[in-house]
Amino acid sequence: MVNGAAAGNLPAELTRFFGREQELEDAVRLLRQTRLLTLTGVGGVGKTRLALQIAARLRAADHVRAWMIDLGTVHDPVTCTPQRLYAHMALAMGVHQHAQAGPRVVLDHLGAGRELLVLDNCEPVVPATRVCVTELLGAAPHLRILATSRQVLKADGEHTLLVPPLPPRDARSLFIERATAAGADVAAPVHADLVADLCRRLDGLPLAIRLAAGRTRLLSLRQLLAGLDDRFKLLAETGDSTLEHVVDWSYQLCTGAEQKVWARASVFASTFDLAAVEAVCGGDGIDTSNMVDIVAGLVDKSVLTVDSTTGTARYQLLETLRDYGLAKLLTAAEVPHLRSRHRDYYHRLVARQADTWLGPGELDAMAAVHQERPDILSAVDSAVTQGQLPVARAILRNLVRVRAPFFYGFLPAVLERLLRAIETASRYPARTVAEAKDVAATAATAAWVAVTQGRDDTAQRLLGVAHQALDGFGVTIGPVLFAEGASQALGAGRPEGIDLLAAARAALSGGAETSGDEHMATMTWAMATAFLGTPAAAVAASAEHLRNAEARRAPWAISWALWVAALAALRGDDHQGATDYLRRALRLQRDMRDQWGQTWSLYLCACVIAARLGDAPDARAEAELAAWLLGAARDRQRMVGVSLPGLPPLADLQTHAHAQIAAVLDESSIAAAMRGGSRGQAHAVRVALGEPTPRRATASGNGGLTDREREIAALVAQGLTSGQIGAQLRIGPRTVDVHVGSIMQKLGVRRRIEIAARLAVLSERRS
Repeated sequence: MVNGAAAGNLPAELTRFFGREQELEDAVRLLRQTRLLTLTGVGGVGKTRLALQIAARLRAADHVRAWMIDLGTVHDPVTCTPQRLYAHMALAMGVHQHAQAGPRVVLDHLGAGRELLVLDNCEPVVPATRVCVTELLGAAPHLRILATSRQVLKADGEHTLLVPPLPPRDARSLFIERATAAGADVAAPVHADLVADLCRRLDGLPLAIRLAAGRTRLLSLRQLLAGLDDRFKLLAETGDSTLEHVVDWSYQLCTGAEQKVWARASVFASTFDLAAVEAVCGGDGIDTSNMVDIVAGLVDKSVLTVDSTTGTARYQLLETLRDYGLAKLLTAAEVPHLRSRHRDYYHRLVARQADTWLGPGELDAMAAVHQERPDILSAVDSAVTQGQLPVARAILRNLVRVRAPFFYGFLPAVLERLLRAIETASRYPARTVAEAKDVAATAATAAWVAVTQGRDDTAQRLLGVAHQALDGFGVTIGPVLFAEGASQALGAGRPEGIDLLAAARAALSGGAETSGDEHMATMTWAMATAFLGTPAAAVAASAEHLRNAEARRAPWAISWALWVAALAALRGDDHQGATDYLRRALRLQRDMRDQWGQTWSLYLCACVIAARLGDAPDARAEAELAAWLLGAARDRQRMVGVSLPGLPPLADLQTHAHAQIAAVLDESSIAAAMRGGSRGQAHAVRVALGEPTPRRATASGNGGLTDREREIAALVAQGLTSGQIGAQLRIGPRTVDVHVGSIMQKLGVRRRIEIAARLAVLSERRS
């Protein structure tokens, strides 16, 4: 045996290593504190390359000898014993021995110095590896072991570090470098969006990115994107590095129950929680009471990723693994059955949130629906495909009832599906009164959504469908009265809409499950009265609406009741009252991140300021502020997809405000102020509230975070959970989770733990 003075056997790396700076720092720090670190992650994510970088950094900085041993090449891994594994290690280190192998064979070669053993691809021989690392670490106090495995070793003293997919920027850089090496010209800015889409569809997996980049010799970027519908065929290559071979191996590591749940979980469009996987994937050979253990096994084997730092743990399959699971599901002929279970689960979830909407927990209800948005919309599409149109219509109506599409900005996707469901239903006459009411209610819901977007022509067409569905049955329903009243009042500016909305309130009253619908009718009735009724009637209606919302302690409803109260005060020339109401509304809307509500409030702020110009000490400055806010509101209105001309009462209010401003400023000054508001709309709420603003509208020192997001990010950085943050800020854990998702997206990080580091970088830049 030899003690060897060589620096180890780390192979030379032939291609550039991208990114992973945070993981490198974390791993080096951990290996200086502990003796066994396992890098886990899905196959093809780059664990081996990262391990080499870690070993090289420790060798250079700490002067350790580093040895790399690939356990994935062990012959017949199923029957591998610790003795055979020691023999494999010895051979990889250049030790030729003839006696029975044991830990001394490896330890004698390592010597007594500072040594790092890198055990790569441990997943096929986890039981034997667990025994070996325990014996080696127990016998050699100066030894450290860095393992890579899709499955945790579960050895004493083991620390694990999840290797995530590459972030978008590094994924794009890797693709461009490898495609350029293959002879393709993909670095031009004109290709940027296609490259970004490709890397996203490839899950940021380095292996998949390298294979796809190699295909640029033969295929255009658009052809590559289209081919990803069958990614395993597109990215097939000879040898063990083919994407399908890598995923196949992960599948073989799983137990039969884990394989079934993997395949069944492929019906989820995005992240899911334990309740969802139990409801959708349990039964039919899977004992639901064992689901926690099955899911834990899939997490341990890096099939499912988990985010357990939020109020409720969320699980996810990468798109590559989802495609693989779906192929297995197709082979087992389980797809229709699983799609039905998935559809029914999200049907129940949305209905439950809609029925309990309006109250202290309404933001949590909205956040719950938003969090499940991809799967809810997928359930709608499945219902339409399977001919379950009543289910599709019910899900869509309940989505609108819970207001999440407005609040979180996925209204266009909901309206598109509403229109599709109505178009399909209108081809066939209703056979029963229940079916007629169902179709009419859905058409009316779609009509009301169209009204809020300023699309009254669409609303009128949909109301025609609703009336056609009810013809011959001699019934009238609350949702149709509501949509008609909203269309008359807000879409056409006709006072007749007020009485229709009053009738809708009466029709929707009387039940706990429709209290939210009754309140929306009350809100729209009060708004219509404030726009079109007498000033006295406007004040009375808005006061009733505000009492209703405050009695329910419903923050979103209160914010809109305050908006209506401000409008009524403006109609009564109570400019100070209007200002006070609006400031309260804006603070609530900012805390809730309600972009839709903020847009309407900014318009109304501009109108209130314009109305009081006659009493202003500095009329010119106030007029410029009003015009600036109009510009900011106009820019936001475009972002939320509202056509102001299609909402005559609001358009008339703006026209009147513009005329009042024009009495003080010339048109070129108004236009300049509005352009300034458009450029600075990101901090328009602060301007409207009279708060200090950044010196530049595009200031990026805070990573684009809102005040509330900065507050939550700071608490996350302190290690607080969503529940603890919610209790401190008096908001629900689900609302915190939505804020955290936005924070991570804006900061360009994938994990909660990275928020603190990113905040520190931003702080250094500001200083």
